[in-house]
Amino acid sequence: MSLVDDKLRRLAAPNLTSDEHALHCCRVAADFIQAGQYEAARDALGDLWRGIGTHPDLKGLSILTTAEVLLQCGVLTGWLGSVRHVAGAQDKAKDLLSESLRLFESGGLNPKAAEVQYELGICYWRAGAYDEARVILAEALNRLTEEDAELKAKILIRRTLPEVSENRYQDAHAILDEAEPFFEGCSDAVKGRWHGQKALVLRRLATAERRQDYADRAIIEFTAAIYHYDRAKHERYSATNLNNLAMLLYRLGRYDEAHKHLARAQRILARLNDTGILAQVNETRARVLVAEGRFEEAAQVVERVVRALEQGGENGLLADALTVQGVALARLGRLEVSMRALRRAVTVGTDSGAHSNAGQAALALMEEHAERLSDGELQAVYRRADRMLKDTQDAEDVARLRACARALVRRMRGPRLSDKDFSLPQAVRDYEARFVEEALDLEEGSVTRAAKRLGIKHQSLTHLLETRHRHLLQKRRPAVSRRRSIITASPRRTPAERVGKTARRVSILLVEDNEMVAEPVKESLEYEGWGVEICMDGGEALRLIEGPSHFDLLLVDNELPGVKGVELIRRARALLHRRDTPIAMFSASDVAGEARAAGADAFLRKPDDVPVLVDVVGRLLSEVAVGKG
Repeated sequence: MSLVDDKLRRLAAPNLTSDEHALHCCRVAADFIQAGQYEAARDALGDLWRGIGTHPDLKGLSILTTAEVLLQCGVLTGWLGSVRHVAGAQDKAKDLLSESLRLFESGGLNPKAAEVQYELGICYWRAGAYDEARVILAEALNRLTEEDAELKAKILIRRTLPEVSENRYQDAHAILDEAEPFFEGCSDAVKGRWHGQKALVLRRLATAERRQDYADRAIIEFTAAIYHYDRAKHERYSATNLNNLAMLLYRLGRYDEAHKHLARAQRILARLNDTGILAQVNETRARVLVAEGRFEEAAQVVERVVRALEQGGENGLLADALTVQGVALARLGRLEVSMRALRRAVTVGTDSGAHSNAGQAALALMEEHAERLSDGELQAVYRRADRMLKDTQDAEDVARLRACARALVRRMRGPRLSDKDFSLPQAVRDYEARFVEEALDLEEGSVTRAAKRLGIKHQSLTHLLETRHRHLLQKRRPAVSRRRSIITASPRRTPAERVGKTARRVSILLVEDNEMVAEPVKESLEYEGWGVEICMDGGEALRLIEGPSHFDLLLVDNELPGVKGVELIRRARALLHRRDTPIAMFSASDVAGEARAAGADAFLRKPDDVPVLVDVVGRLLSEVAVGKG
């Protein structure tokens, strides 16, 4: 008899009603989830569980039993989706949990509603939506009374996750101090959670404030967390704390000890087949290998981590792994691949709301590739890092920002009169080249637009490139014949054939919630003579798509608030008046296959495909125009 069967049998009573049986299965599943035994929890739910993110069969159940089943299915979807890197799992978990929350609220059950919000908070945190996680966890706390001590303690611990992720360590420390009085009498599992999070915060504070005493206390707290988790038989959480302890030892330069704890964590997770936490352990291992100068090994390890994390929706972790990958590849001299990885890390972190992860990726991009970045891009990357890390309390991040600022000042200052080889004509040419290069970068190689930005004629800029700044010719986009109109009749038609045909302006719906991306894309498309309407919310975009407004093309991101881009495409293709509308997805998410399966005509990756965006849009519009002709 299996552990699940035995527990269900021992706790079961004869002659259970449908409601009682469902609630009994949910209680057993919740115990297994608490212990990190997600496969056992799945088995305990039995027929109630229909797969990750799949709505359970609730026929015949009361409202409150329905709410409980949705809660456990939502929690399990979130954890299994994380463990197995299932794309979209966190969004599906949020849908199930939100439905459960509405039902508990309708019944006036505040403690259960708070429990649901506690689980929702971690879904938002996994997806890198730290602000949303803060709000929903604060709402959960406000629902509770002094009698709900253990749940309040658990929520207070979880409230520290977004603070730690955004380097607000003192804030996290204050929250944990607030939580400490609630832990007397709590279970070993909750005590382990508190000690583990206390250790994590102390570890970060040790680095941020350069305090050895904090590091020593963190080691003690991690050891206590592992002890309590071992007593509670929560192996996954023991492995997580082993990984966190290894990260601290790596920071202290104690690499051999770090590898020892990582090896133990790997053995546990391999036995549990937990690829999610194993990816985090391997990312820590890659960091240690980079610190040891073992760059080839590090690159091999972190490549597997990136592939694993790309399958799920944990974009904050993916941004970190891409950063480690970019650094390792740079040290191996694989510079172009390294730059792509680091730029992607910045984009993934930014798009998912994981700002500190994006900021650290931007720092790594400057540190590893400052000499290969144009002046304009270097300034832009620094501004982004400074903005993303504006609230950091990490002394190491602050020191890195300052070092990058000094390098930027030296770069922009240029030669000085005191330099032995100073030449005024050469200094003027260098200064001119800096602005020409920045204009070409900003306008993605378009000489016409770059000239307009510089305030000179197209012919003048062409002359400068072909004479004084030939090294910048490679940045120029090849000239192409300008389209007069995508919708006008084919040039091969005779004038008689074109009688009665009235050209109209192309209308494009751009669905993109990042203003820093939306505005430049809109400007590029409008420069071609196309009309662009920006929508920054997936739900609002769905309303527009389902409505009567005419659009010649839909250009959508995937990571959107409300409704994901892939779902927008799927819903559009189900509508008669959108069935033949060209649709392109422009996203940093690795969802090309899903987008095309949903009905996308093209998939463009941010930021790699920015130079071809206008051409792809033009091609799609042209194909429709030819088809109508």
